[in-house]
This record gives sequence, C-alpha cells and structure tokens, in this order.
Amino acid sequence: MKKTINYLLGSIGIFSLLLVASCSEDDKSLPLIDGYNNSNEVAATNLKAHWTFDETNTEDISGTAPLVGDAGTFGTVGFEDGQIGKALKLTQGALVYPPIAALNTADALGNFTVSMWIKLRNNQGTAVEGYTILFGLFPETGGDFMWGNINMAAETSWFPGSGPLGDTLVLKGHFVIKNADGSINGQDNRPDPRGDPAAGVFERSGEWAHFVVRWNGSTHQLNVFGDATSIGAYNDRGTAGPLRMNVPCKPVFGNGATTAIGFESNPEQQAWSPMATASIDDVRVFNTALTDAEITALFNLGTAGR
Repeated sequence: MKKTINYLLGSIGIFSLLLVASCSEDDKSLPLIDGYNNSNEVAATNLKAHWTFDETNTEDISGTAPLVGDAGTFGTVGFEDGQIGKALKLTQGALVYPPIAALNTADALGNFTVSMWIKLRNNQGTAVEGYTILFGLFPETGGDFMWGNINMAAETSWFPGSGPLGDTLVLKGHFVIKNADGSINGQDNRPDPRGDPAAGVFERSGEWAHFVVRWNGSTHQLNVFGDATSIGAYNDRGTAGPLRMNVPCKPVFGNGATTAIGFESNPEQQAWSPMATASIDDVRVFNTALTDAEITALFNLGTAGR
C-alpha cells in the first residue's frame, strides 16, 4: 500500500511540474507585454515573497503556510476566480502567517514595493462598515493595532457601496520606521477624493484593481498606485529614510494586529475596522522601489491574466 501511495504522489508531483512548465511555455508562445512573458519575470531577483492563491494559501517562495488551524485562519476564508488564476476570498476573514525569513530582518525592506490585485466594495452604512486592512507585516510585540511595519488598506467606510460615489476606492499605504533610539516615524499616503480639488479619484469599487505601494527612502517618495497610475495625494514624506522594521513580524491578510487573531499585547478587535470582506490575488513583495515601467508591466501582464 505504501508503494502504491508513493507512486501516486510521485505521479501527482510530476503532473504538477508538467502543468507549471506547460503554463510557462504557453506564456512564451504569446506576444511579449512590455518586454515580459509573465509577471514572474518583472524584477525577479528582488521578489522576496509571492502569494499566488491558486487554490493554496502557502507563500510560494518560502513555502510558508498560515499558522495551523484557529491560530492562522479566522472568519470565512476560501478561493474564487481571480485576476491571475484563483484568488483569496475573505468574508469577514483573515489569515495569519509565522514570520517569513526574507521579510523578517530589520533592514529587509529598506526600499520596497508591494503589488496585489484586489476586489472589494465600499461599506458605508452596512452591518460591516469600517476601514478594510488588506495586507500587513505586523510585529509580534508592537502594541500597535493598525500601522505595523507595512500596511495596505482601503478607506471603505468613506462611501456607500452604490450611488454616485459608490465606485470610488480610497487605497491607502502605511509604513513605520523604527529609529535607533526606539522611537518611530510613521508615514502614509492615499488619494483625496473629498478634497477641493479632488486628487487621485480611483473608481474601481467592486472590480478587480491593481494596488501598489512603493517606498523609496532615497527620494522620500511614498507612492500609491491604482491600475498603474499614481493616485496618492501626499507622495513627498519629508526626510523619512529607508524602512527599518520592528521584528519579528508576521504577514497578515484581512486584519490589523489584534488580540482576536493572536497578537496578545495589542488592542482588541476594533469596531471601526472589522475583518476584511474582500478578494486578494497575486501578492508580491519586492525589496526595491520598482520603476514606473515595471509597475505598468505588472498591471498590463495581470490584465492579460499573466
């Protein structure tokens, strides 16, 4: 029986490798997009973490799965058709991972870019109204609920899910530098669709949208991109330098660092920020500030399902 099972597992493994190879070859038979066959070729040497969510929650490069059972999975967590293959689907849900080595040193992401595809709706006036945290790297013992080292989110409570402004997404990027003296320097950027004049209006609520946050410590620019267009209203972050993180830290999808998901030194779940109801796909963490052209390539390749 063991031999039969081993032969079966071996056959499945070979089939999986052949399938991946076949997909790669299929991409190469198609016309190049911005000089690339697929998204995996963009800044490949700087890619430190990648979640495909193709029927698996395991991070692809390190092979790190969420914490086991109730320690890692909260609310309703599943999959649906995504922008590239399958996608993570959260319904008031969250995933928590153990620290991933490539993201778990203080200077691992001095300059960084986080790219993802998202689908979510505004929730003003609903039973789950609130701020939606999509992804973050949260210190195990930080005491801070929302910011973390890096945090990507949306101000979903600003607008209703339908009506004249219902399709306006307010995407937001945060990060926190831990200074040598123990103090912190927090930075954030977002569009300002309620400003006068409005800035960075991005109308993609309820649809797949490409969301990127990029930090360059040399130029002090924090950019938020929606579908490859810079939409942030507050890009210049003064004298803030390279990100220095508070570690060890855990990747989290769908929530801030609360006691509800195992961060014991942090606040309880906040009513104004419930666990996420959103879909997330093809999450990539780079240890460099990608160029505008590389971000555009990720958008165009993803739009083509590559």
